[in-house]
Amino acid sequence: MGFRNLSLACLIILSGCRNIGTGVVLWPPEGSKWTPGDVVRMRGESILRDTYIVSIPDGGGSKEEIDKWRIKEFNRREEAAEYAASLGEWRYVFAECLHQSLPMRSEPSNISNRIFNFREGELVKVLGRTSKPERVGNLEGYWYRVLAKGGVEGYVFDYYLRVTRNLGETREILNERKTSDSTLVNLLRAEWRPSSFETMLASNQIDLERFRLEYGLFFDPESNKITLRNPGISLSESWTEIIPTGQNQYVFLDTSFRITLNTESFISVQYIYKGKDYLRAFVHLDQDVEKVIAREMGRRKAALNRMVQLGPVFYSRIYGKFTVQEDGTFTWSRKSALISGGIVSSEAGNTGMIEFDHFVKPSIAAGHNGAFSLEFGSGETVQFLYEFEGEGLRLLHVPKNVINQRLIMTDQYTRPIRLFFTRLPLPED
Repeated sequence: MGFRNLSLACLIILSGCRNIGTGVVLWPPEGSKWTPGDVVRMRGESILRDTYIVSIPDGGGSKEEIDKWRIKEFNRREEAAEYAASLGEWRYVFAECLHQSLPMRSEPSNISNRIFNFREGELVKVLGRTSKPERVGNLEGYWYRVLAKGGVEGYVFDYYLRVTRNLGETREILNERKTSDSTLVNLLRAEWRPSSFETMLASNQIDLERFRLEYGLFFDPESNKITLRNPGISLSESWTEIIPTGQNQYVFLDTSFRITLNTESFISVQYIYKGKDYLRAFVHLDQDVEKVIAREMGRRKAALNRMVQLGPVFYSRIYGKFTVQEDGTFTWSRKSALISGGIVSSEAGNTGMIEFDHFVKPSIAAGHNGAFSLEFGSGETVQFLYEFEGEGLRLLHVPKNVINQRLIMTDQYTRPIRLFFTRLPLPED
């Protein structure tokens, strides 16, 4: 079907006057005239936007467009009314997730399949609850049947939910607990990252090889599992019980983990890995790790785009022709001077990838626009400080012995190798 015919078909569906079904609004969008549990008649649908068109109550024939996942569809109005009545006390109940990567399961059991993972602070719509509390590991609570944004339905154990009934401006917490050890609860709820994350954030120098989503200390209270991942380390152990051994200190029985909460956002972790004892620091960040990674990737992409815009072809009578492409590839031809200068070997090849993955120490940053790394097809890597000068590009080769975890410490070398290129105009220029 061509685009014109598809558009025509969508218009016919949207403009039709007959009912296409009856539904129950589960989670109305913000500003909607409907409330949870209302029975509605669907007057049409948008295939492209995946929405239903429903009449607004007392709207004089006005209509509202609502995402399909927010409405449960029925063939008969009686069935819809029966389902709406079954929601009962859960009609206006929502829940906030209090644990990063909180799992949704296909059945009310901690051994059933995980079908979704929530972020800390994410909101869900509660549809029901198991009839009695159950014990999962060291924890006791109910399994709540919930609807996630986007339409996924499943079960979440409520120990890491804040369940509330929302009636207008009134918000009533339904599962508030009193615990004798709030410190331990906060420890298990939080997401802990290597202290190096905090250092990188403070300097705004995010090394994506070390600042990764999977690195950190993670608790899974459903399975009594503690997992530590860091560069070169992946350790996962299951505890039988958590025993306090001092002021804010805990031993996880049947594991090697001993944890001390130094502050609300800083912990010391002792563990054994391959027969060796370790003591490492972890922190609770006030920034979203995924957003930090996305921001750093954006910075690198912007640096690449600028080099392409100011080039993309740079020429040196001595060092040859250096070309950078939008996809991050480069070509360096006639580079015999690089080989004779010991910067690369004759087996390096002429192509590879450019990455703006190195940083410049603040004390020398004023003299450079930044730094980049070239990885040739052979796997050889070489780093440069760079600076744009008018229509030219100035490079300074960086010896590896002045680089500390991708931070270039100095630009003063015994035998500096400086390269200057001029922009080579493209034919259309």
